[in-house]
Amino acid sequence: MKIGNSQNKDELPPKSKSHSGGIIGIVTFVLVVLWAASVFLLPSRIVYAHPWTGILPILLSLFLLVPAGYWLWRLYHRVKSGFLWKIRRRLILVYVFSGAIPLVIIAVIFYVSAVLVYYQFSYYLIFRQIGIHSSQIHAFALSLREGLQNMTLNYPDVSPEQLRDAVNSESRYILSAYPSASIVLNCEDPETGLPTAYVSRHYISTPLEDYQVPEWLFEGEFNSLVLQENTYGDEGESRLLLRSFTSSIFPSNLGFSLEITVPFDRYIMERLTAAIGQDVMRTRQPGDTGMSVVLPLTNIAREDVLYATFELDGDRPVTRWMWPIPLFPISWENGVEMDPSQMDALMVEVSLPKLLMNLRNSDSEAGQWIYKALLAVMIIFILAEAASLLLGFLLTRSITQAIHNLDQGTQNVKQGDFSHRIAIRSDDQLGALAASFNQMTEYVQELVKERVEKERLEREIEIARNVQERLFPDGAPHINYMEITGVCLPARVVSGDYYDFLPLGDDNLGLAVGDISGKGISAALLMASLQAALHSNVMHLHDAADEAGERNVAGIVERLNRQLYNYTGTNHFATFFYAHYDGNLKTMVYCNAGHNPPLLFRGDECRRLNVGGTVVGIFTDAKYEQETLRLIDGDLLVAYTDGLTECADTNGEEFGEDRLIQLVRENRDMPVEKMKEKILEYVLAWKSTEEQADDITMIIARQTAPN
Repeated sequence: MKIGNSQNKDELPPKSKSHSGGIIGIVTFVLVVLWAASVFLLPSRIVYAHPWTGILPILLSLFLLVPAGYWLWRLYHRVKSGFLWKIRRRLILVYVFSGAIPLVIIAVIFYVSAVLVYYQFSYYLIFRQIGIHSSQIHAFALSLREGLQNMTLNYPDVSPEQLRDAVNSESRYILSAYPSASIVLNCEDPETGLPTAYVSRHYISTPLEDYQVPEWLFEGEFNSLVLQENTYGDEGESRLLLRSFTSSIFPSNLGFSLEITVPFDRYIMERLTAAIGQDVMRTRQPGDTGMSVVLPLTNIAREDVLYATFELDGDRPVTRWMWPIPLFPISWENGVEMDPSQMDALMVEVSLPKLLMNLRNSDSEAGQWIYKALLAVMIIFILAEAASLLLGFLLTRSITQAIHNLDQGTQNVKQGDFSHRIAIRSDDQLGALAASFNQMTEYVQELVKERVEKERLEREIEIARNVQERLFPDGAPHINYMEITGVCLPARVVSGDYYDFLPLGDDNLGLAVGDISGKGISAALLMASLQAALHSNVMHLHDAADEAGERNVAGIVERLNRQLYNYTGTNHFATFFYAHYDGNLKTMVYCNAGHNPPLLFRGDECRRLNVGGTVVGIFTDAKYEQETLRLIDGDLLVAYTDGLTECADTNGEEFGEDRLIQLVRENRDMPVEKMKEKILEYVLAWKSTEEQADDITMIIARQTAPN
């Protein structure tokens, strides 16, 4: 079976690949020829006359993606298995891409951003210039209205002819600024009562006697860019106009209105060109939608060009990058803002080379500095990119040599030769890598030994944990007059907390809770010493107490303090609470050596048991006191370590003693075993992390009636 499979792999796939590769090659060649013909050989007039033909290059480009992906995949595998097998060649290719591609991307981003910013700036300047011209025309209209208004007020018998002469006299001022401007004076003839109109330059195509002011303009002022149908100028069709309209505002025998119109013709466009430094032109409605609003039109038929501030090349289409500037004129017939797509278009050329030439030839010192700064940045960027490429090529050899040495070293280590060392020839990261490899071979055997030692320590710690678990009570002792339970949750493998029940016979019981300073093995060892010393002292003093007839709990703690002081250093100590319970007398004698005060609940009251002294293990001559409590049925004792109340949530807030007291009060009627589980459930849910910060130990005891 294996031989047959080997023959199939060696013979059939190459024939299949060769056959399929030939078909894909033919299809790719045909698609490339058709694409080139549609892009370079299809006449632009045909594309303009039949817009659907412009889709052919896009469709062919999409079809070419499939064979292009196939050939790229084959090229990738060929290059990867041959040329790119060596690290040196890969690094060279990486440096080429890291140097060339970012340069191209940055250049494209910079160019596109600059074009868009310049286009927006040109858009702003054009609208600003249109606003300036409109304001100038309206200012002249207001000034002329003031003059005519004064004539009608000062000379009540003034005639329309006199107003016309005044208009002719004053029109020279606006004609000096706008030679193609026209002024229409509309007033009512006092003799006939009919409206009459006079125009300084016949710019309106309708008969003068049919001239009417639009209804939406009565008793108002207006100045803006307007669109008026059937309007013709001296140089051909012109639908865009800068128009100002105003009327008399004071009552007089001869009311009038003024309309000043400046066609949006070559003169205005040349003023715009002078302001923005780029050529502009007006074209008929292009009829394009969608992306043509934001993309430059580069193929505009000559017959669609109305005005241009540059020389046109005969009847050939305009192939400059001209960007459309949406204008929003007001319809003169109804006063509604027009849709820019339904009217003539204003195009502006956005050329960065021309912008740079304008900056270079600018008479402004600021423009010269901007040009010099851009040129300096470009030169510095090119030099830095060239230096980075050269440096990359020079560093390639040193990198590949170091990789080769590492490869040889790993082969020796793979064979078990840990004595092999790599020669260090440079004081850089590659040299440090070689030194690290040499150190690795030296440390391997040591790491193996450390691993064995660590496993041995883990086994010993596990044994210590098992031993410590045996030091804790196996369960709660059976006492006729007390219900009792306890628990210890270590934060690590072994615990530094301690609790214990010491049965003393005849319904007598010793209760102990302690917290050793520190954590881990040292605290666990001290805890074992504390447990052994406590058992010894309790057994000894308990017998003596029986003879004397009293319970010397403070004496037990004092002996325990001296023993810990003698057996341990000064930096080790423990907080400790010990109590002797007598079920027959229903009394409890306790001594608290610096431990968290246990809580005694009786009814609604809660008392802290804090009689005793300082912690054990620090001062050899420390004295301790004890207190005797008489218990009644229902009294509840809760003794704990600080790991319970100091458990913190995600905000760093501790669980606290107040929450513990509230929780015990709410559940004090529960059996002590369930109360213990309830408290642990709340505390473990309170902590912020899964890992405990400290050991948690607790004893709960309740005085009950005899069982």
